[in-house]
Amino acid sequence: MLKMLKIKVSGYKLLKDNFDIDFTSKTRVYEEDLEKEVVEIDNGLYEFNSYAFVGGNSSGKSTVLSLILKTTLFLQTGRWEYNPLEFRKDKIELEVLFYLDGKVYSYYVILGKNDTGISLSNGVYSPIEKEELYIIKYEKKKGKKNIDSFDNIKKDISDKLTSLSDTSSVVNITKDKVLVDYFMTNNIVTVNEAFVRNTFFQALTTCSKELLSSIIQLLDESIESINYNNSDTVTFKRINEEPIIMPKGELLAILSAGTFRGVELYIRAINALKYGKILIVDEIENCFQKNLVNNLLFLFNDSNINTKGAQLIFSTHYVEILDYLSRRDSIFITHKADGRISVKNLYSDYNVRTELSKSKQFDNNVFNTLLNYDQLIKVRRNLLDEIHSNND
Repeated sequence: MLKMLKIKVSGYKLLKDNFDIDFTSKTRVYEEDLEKEVVEIDNGLYEFNSYAFVGGNSSGKSTVLSLILKTTLFLQTGRWEYNPLEFRKDKIELEVLFYLDGKVYSYYVILGKNDTGISLSNGVYSPIEKEELYIIKYEKKKGKKNIDSFDNIKKDISDKLTSLSDTSSVVNITKDKVLVDYFMTNNIVTVNEAFVRNTFFQALTTCSKELLSSIIQLLDESIESINYNNSDTVTFKRINEEPIIMPKGELLAILSAGTFRGVELYIRAINALKYGKILIVDEIENCFQKNLVNNLLFLFNDSNINTKGAQLIFSTHYVEILDYLSRRDSIFITHKADGRISVKNLYSDYNVRTELSKSKQFDNNVFNTLLNYDQLIKVRRNLLDEIHSNND
């Protein structure tokens, strides 16, 4: 399967120009690392089974995940679904370094705005203005980090790219070699709050009844099973009670938000593990107990379970989760300054003591991620003024 090594972009949303993410390891890999968090994709070329993105509120975590998702979908389909809100400039310049079938590829593309007059619609894609494709020589060099080991020797194979106006033929190389799923919405119900979103019910049909029941009971011990019958009804059964056939919307009165979200997320995570998918999850802890998130990470980081090279890429506000990850180079900190988003790696961009817990360093503002204290004081002052003025 395809492994993303690096993404570099300019002109995308609020990301700073030449924004880049390096997915490869940045420090020495030990034998025990290969049993959980680290995977060797070539001789001395390492990546991770899970990546965490943390940061303060509105620091850009969701934006960074959306870039990873759009890039992965582009390699899967050859198309970039057009959204004018993504364009900070007239074009988006994207460079992707990826590993596939024993080769390292460097792909560069310029995506333009769509001039059809349609502002945002499914099935409308950004035109491709320019693209280049190279094979880069990779050799493991002693004492060098992964990215440093990529040689400057490039073989130009751009002649293989015979794109349509909005479709890249790079997909002829990458198609069926990259699978992605994403869980980036916290909305459980539709806009009118009448029905649970369909992806929940679709997830119920993708694994065995035994596995489904065990997942449901992990999140709510009182429930024995939920079976999706058709587009309108489910069969719901509590332990030691008779099953009930009900309209699927009635589940809203029975299940908690955490159970809804947890069941769907666990099932989709299991499918990612079964087929070697990249699973992207925004705010993984939402409606979740911390231990359940840790358990999900355990599934991806267990080499006996994750045999297909699945990867979990997630954002979180639960900084305690970071302590579960033994590696620091799989953790990224997002920042927003002067209206632009940047990202730093916990290992390579911070000089912190390894024996200290990552969450305590986060809470001590080592990474400059806490709320603005002066702004908190300002809110408090304005609130007091408003309360006193109302009393008058």
